[in-house]
Amino acid sequence: MKKSEKLIIESATPDEYVTNSLKSRLKPAEKARLARMWMERTGYTRDDIIRARNRNAYWRKRKMEGAAERTKRRMQEHDYSEGTAIEWTRERIEEFITLNRKDAYGRYIHRDWELAQHFGTSIPSIQYMRRKYNKIRKMLGPGTKKDKVIDYMSCSELVLQHGGPKSRKRSR
Repeated sequence: MKKSEKLIIESATPDEYVTNSLKSRLKPAEKARLARMWMERTGYTRDDIIRARNRNAYWRKRKMEGAAERTKRRMQEHDYSEGTAIEWTRERIEEFITLNRKDAYGRYIHRDWELAQHFGTSIPSIQYMRRKYNKIRKMLGPGTKKDKVIDYMSCSELVLQHGGPKSRKRSR
């Protein structure tokens, strides 16, 4: 067994494993074989390796390369607003709440771009509505009536930061 292979196999933690794997000049197939052996030996899982890899500075940098361009391209590809802003009426907000559900794993059932296409708006607009909805759910709790949630959804984020539509009356 080569020195680099021994180093990888003898790694104590997933972080150490990722570092040693990066240092070695082994081929991907050899690293895959060593990964299986290391996981059997230590009891760590693939998810542990992925988590350690995501925390590693080298892999974070690699992952972020071109992120701005990808985001810009995604926003342009999925801009269904045609240059106009839509008005979020009570009916649209109610439909948004219905479509903005999550599955058992906590992931949204409909992606941002799908909702943007459905409502004829942009991805940032959908993300803004999701942020507001999550903030309202946190503020009011899960058992709040739909009408109250819709009232709060028709407010801006700034109003929500100050407690909602009926929190303070303005003094003149």
